[in-house]
Amino acid sequence: MPIAPPVTTVRRTAAIVELELDGLVRHVTLADWLVLLIGLLYATATQVDARPVWLAAMAFAAAGVTLRLPKVLAARTALRIELQSWLMVIFIGYVVWTTGGDASPLQSLYLLPVVLAGLVLSPSRLAPLVVAIGAISIGALLADSDVAPRSAAFVGRALLAVAPLAVVAWLTSELGGALSSARRRAAALAEGDALTGLAGRRAFIDALHEEVTMAASRDQPTALLVLDLTGTRRLNELHGQEAGNSALRLIADVLRRVLRQSDRAARIGGDEFAVLLSGADATAAQVAAQRIRHAIHAATLEVGARHVRCTVSVGIACAPRDGRDAAALLAAAERRLESDRGLRAGASGAGAPGAQG
Repeated sequence: MPIAPPVTTVRRTAAIVELELDGLVRHVTLADWLVLLIGLLYATATQVDARPVWLAAMAFAAAGVTLRLPKVLAARTALRIELQSWLMVIFIGYVVWTTGGDASPLQSLYLLPVVLAGLVLSPSRLAPLVVAIGAISIGALLADSDVAPRSAAFVGRALLAVAPLAVVAWLTSELGGALSSARRRAAALAEGDALTGLAGRRAFIDALHEEVTMAASRDQPTALLVLDLTGTRRLNELHGQEAGNSALRLIADVLRRVLRQSDRAARIGGDEFAVLLSGADATAAQVAAQRIRHAIHAATLEVGARHVRCTVSVGIACAPRDGRDAAALLAAAERRLESDRGLRAGASGAGAPGAQG
């Protein structure tokens, strides 16, 4: 039974992404001012009439400030970056045409919007931006070049103007995609467990808090089980680390098989698991714990030529009897887990492995 992340986890991940994009917006702002400064300085230092460039700069600055107002495109930072990139391309294109067209040294400024947009936009949304830059560059080449448009020389100059930008756009987009994938993998590791496929500790604590709060508001019980694979170190010493990993995966498989759709399971520590039983009282929690124990013991773990059976210790806590918040409930379950672990160690002998052949 797959465990879906709680709403708070999804919201937190979205908030983190939005915060990262907000940080990138500050870099876009610096790039805007850099483009403005370079364009104005070059136009002023050359023999061209700088007044149109100054007017374009004021329009560009006004549009940029408008996009940064709090009520404009609120919570849509990626779209804001996309629009700012388009504004930058339009302004650079105008300045390039005004300051020499194909011969203008300011054409290298196109790299700024390409890089910034490539880090955020998908390839399908980045492509029109690159095509627009290519069209502006080729248009400037047609207007200023004395080379025949269909000649090899013209094609070569067009490729020289467009190809580097296309390559930079592609590489930056690949880098942006890799960074996005890395962020998603990091979030998955934080919110879920790669070994067992269950939810991770942080996601489970969020779910436990939501469940306890909801159960209290409806005056309904809820139960928490904390399970521990007995003798993990001994199992690893006898059969290797992979045997221990296989035992953890076995427990996860059993939990998926025996739990209800409304229940939630997670791996919350090295060899610890937790189960949230929605609407279950103390009696139902005891029945569920026994069912899980028997199912885990009945499942055979194959280690080489041997068949190994696993055992678990279980701690049970119920709300509201043992606490009215997630921390109190988890602490009560952990205490009873320690007690059950001690009873089983005493019954089987000190140092006995938790997996038996």
